[in-house]
Amino acid sequence: MNEARFGYNSIDITFDPNALLNPQDFGIHVGVNEAIGLPQITIQGIALNFGGPTTFPQGRTDTTFVFSDAASYLAGHHALKLGGEFRRFKGDSFTSDPGTFQFPSVAAFQTGLGNNFTVTLGDRPADVVEQSLGLFAQDNIRVGTHLTVDVGLRYDLNLAPTDDLNRFVVFDAPTSSLVRLDSGRGVYGNSSNLQPRGGVVFDPKGDGLTIVRGAYALMVDQPVVNMVTPLTANPPLAVPLIFAGNIRLDSAITTAGAAGLAPSSVDPNFENARIQTWNVNVERQVGRATAVMIGYFGSKGDRLRLSRNINQLVNGVTRPYPTVSASSAIRPGAALGNITEVTSLGWSNYKGLWLTANQRVTKGLQFNASYTLSKSTDTNSLNSQGAPGFVQQNSLDLADSEGLSDYDARHRFVVSAIYDLPFSGNRLVDGWQVGVITQAQTGNPLNIVTNINQFTGVANTLRPDLIGDPAILGSPNQWFSNTVCDPRIASGAGSCSAGAVFALPVSANGVFHFGNLPRNAVIGPGFGNTDLSFIKNIAIQGTARAQFRLEVFNLFNQANFGQPGRIAIPGSTAFGLIANTRFPTGDSGSARQMQLAAKFLF
Repeated sequence: MNEARFGYNSIDITFDPNALLNPQDFGIHVGVNEAIGLPQITIQGIALNFGGPTTFPQGRTDTTFVFSDAASYLAGHHALKLGGEFRRFKGDSFTSDPGTFQFPSVAAFQTGLGNNFTVTLGDRPADVVEQSLGLFAQDNIRVGTHLTVDVGLRYDLNLAPTDDLNRFVVFDAPTSSLVRLDSGRGVYGNSSNLQPRGGVVFDPKGDGLTIVRGAYALMVDQPVVNMVTPLTANPPLAVPLIFAGNIRLDSAITTAGAAGLAPSSVDPNFENARIQTWNVNVERQVGRATAVMIGYFGSKGDRLRLSRNINQLVNGVTRPYPTVSASSAIRPGAALGNITEVTSLGWSNYKGLWLTANQRVTKGLQFNASYTLSKSTDTNSLNSQGAPGFVQQNSLDLADSEGLSDYDARHRFVVSAIYDLPFSGNRLVDGWQVGVITQAQTGNPLNIVTNINQFTGVANTLRPDLIGDPAILGSPNQWFSNTVCDPRIASGAGSCSAGAVFALPVSANGVFHFGNLPRNAVIGPGFGNTDLSFIKNIAIQGTARAQFRLEVFNLFNQANFGQPGRIAIPGSTAFGLIANTRFPTGDSGSARQMQLAAKFLF
């Protein structure tokens, strides 16, 4: 049997801010002199965010072409499948940037003194092509009546992204130069990957009541093109700037410009991310319609994408690359600030115990239930807890930032059930169903940091020292013990002699160091939600029917809190305070909601 498929998809989308304002009209000098919007301004401590949004206006046209073919053959105890796939992605995009500006507190906002500013000046179009070729072979082998073995091998050739218009500019660390790549040249080497996989299914007694399964697979991932599009925002095409320190809106471009360029780059030795997964589980049928399963599931990822600052300040004083080389063809001698390099140096680990129970419809009842006890750790979960592009406090010691994954939840329980009410006799009582979905899980980790930026040159990444017990108090007004002290204060309020839990990572004589608090060391609020529905089915004619539903979301109106404030500042009223719910109103698990609905099925 042969299967050939062809796919084509294209999307064209543009985003514009609601307020196309010129910052200079408001006395804001961030290097932008056209009406694309004000900088995105945030005030720490009160979660106030206005202006922006950053990197807008923007738009893109993405086109994807896919061709795949597979053939299956049966021969004795073997079921062989061979196939391949070719993918070509082309992305045309543009991005502008009104910049971002941060104030450390309300008091600082009132005086106009910020502590962090980023902007990329200039036009940033990108025309990126990414291609890949995959081939696979798989064999399903029946070894007697009790055992089935699956073996397979996949090969992927993932070609590095290219830009036909010669817009990729990278920072070459050995020569301290900005280098514009030739048209069509990949940013890094092409990746050739072999990926074995295998599995077994064992029926010990041959009666189908108890099944033992085990599997292993090695898989790779081709990165999305947003890894390389920032390269089109480097000089001479654009001017990227980052400044961490005292700065004002009315002179931000002057202050940041003097601090130096902040180019983006990609490690020339970048490799495709890789993950190994494995599991062993036993499933047992209980009764005529219920099956229970217990299993161990694990994974180990390496070569994971991670951004780091290769121009991190050494001891808070000097940078490894203070200027662009005098021999560089682009901006020779220009001062350099942070250099964001995308690498494949990250790693992750997951292990979990899974318990499930499933029942087919029996006497009107069907349900699915699961419980997971798991732990996930990594070096960077690639979300937004950290400063843009950075989570690790020390870009030169990635192991220092290994900790719980941002999405780690130690315990999770979910059950969903539908029950056909046993009433009959007339159209009024026929066709009633009750449905329920309940989920509960423990909280996700929180990465506590300080707003000290002068030590590494990156804001909101330096973690504090742990000197006490950050006990979970469980109140939204103070989720954990949150007192912060400053070792430079000898006595009184703010000193470290008053039973503080956290200390700023600085000695009494003012020398900074990396904080000893692990990444994601404090656990935030858990989540719980129950949805209930009453359903009435009315037969109309043949297979057609009408369905009326009364649905109650978050039946018990359970309070599901968001994460507490994570910026450790002495005397801060926002640190440890929960100022929002986990999800916006209207989303799952927000305030109780009721709705009536009608559907017609035919």
